[in-house]
Amino acid sequence: MSPTETPSIASGRFPLRWWDAGVAVTLTVMALVGGRELQFDGETPTRAQAIWTFAPLALLAVWYLAAGRRVMFRAVLDLPPRATDAVFVVGLMVLIGVATFGVASYATLQTIGYPLIWTIARRYRAAVAWSAALAIAVCIGFVGSGEPFDRVGGFWGAFAVSALSLIFAVVMGTWITGIHAQGERHRELADALRHSQHEVAALSEAAGAAAERERISRDLHDTLTQTLTGLVMLSEQADRALAADDISAAQDRLERVRSAARESLQEARALVATTQPLGDGGLEAAIERTATRLRADTGLRVHCDLASLHLDRERQVMLLRATQEGLANARKHARAGTVAITLTRAADGDVVLRVDDDGVGPGTVGNPVSDGGYGLTGLADRIRGVGGEVRFGRGPERGARLEVRLPATVAAAAPGHEREGVR
Repeated sequence: MSPTETPSIASGRFPLRWWDAGVAVTLTVMALVGGRELQFDGETPTRAQAIWTFAPLALLAVWYLAAGRRVMFRAVLDLPPRATDAVFVVGLMVLIGVATFGVASYATLQTIGYPLIWTIARRYRAAVAWSAALAIAVCIGFVGSGEPFDRVGGFWGAFAVSALSLIFAVVMGTWITGIHAQGERHRELADALRHSQHEVAALSEAAGAAAERERISRDLHDTLTQTLTGLVMLSEQADRALAADDISAAQDRLERVRSAARESLQEARALVATTQPLGDGGLEAAIERTATRLRADTGLRVHCDLASLHLDRERQVMLLRATQEGLANARKHARAGTVAITLTRAADGDVVLRVDDDGVGPGTVGNPVSDGGYGLTGLADRIRGVGGEVRFGRGPERGARLEVRLPATVAAAAPGHEREGVR
């Protein structure tokens, strides 16, 4: 046995134990049958009769141990076939035919011959061809067995026994081969499914990581980036006040810088700790605090008209981020003097947030956001992810309007929890 085959037996797995037992039991039973037939006539058997009775069985045992087990080992473990496989099968057919020639009852050895053939053969056609050759060998053994041949009905009786054995072997072999093939297909499907599951898990992990990076980048843009922009503007105002010897204004701006820096630190800690950015008081209070900070930093007049709506936390955060984006646009680009923030429920049940300013206004009119700065694009992606819509364009009279609409299916209001806006 080759070195690659030895470990499987040495490791305690005995794939041939049932085959060994089946061959041993069959040969033992046939030896008992042969011995009984020797005494059938009540006469002392001759030496030649004893040899014809027991020698074929002994040769079959030696042939199986010497060559058959190696062939069966490779077949059971689905190892590559070798030329010795065919040599063993040919020897097996010859020995069973010779045994049948000596004792007609030894045709029963087909019960181990056919299973061995169907196990060793790697192709269906080869298994059928070898089975037919074994049937022919048994038929020839019947024909040459003399008086026992007459007891099985002559040639046609021998042919019938061999043909029926062949048909039964082919039917059973075909059925078992089909079951094995189906099992192999199921195994391949299971392997493919496991492989697909691993791929899906890897893709899901990658998608989750990408989504988390996107969320963090949006949160950074909506919080720290805007606060840092305010710090830059406040420091520039302090520089201008110092250049004009306006110490009081410079001190006020520097105080605002310290306050904004503290708020940035709190926002950074909240992002690191993944806490909710709304703080106390919910969405309305968070929008009010954002508006108050903008008034103090820029001197803009910010009016709030906020209905108290019952929203889940995720949607509240989305609307707060939209408010921050609208105010950042008014602060950086619009050159506005007044900003109005409106949060209400439309007639169709949708929640609508509007941020209007009286600045110079954008160059496009009322189209859904499709490009532009990162803040508006990221906001539009986030809102569309829950079935909402973002529009940015000219206001109804002048300036710009940012409008965010969330569908009623994800923004249901609790009964009795709506009130008209506060300032």
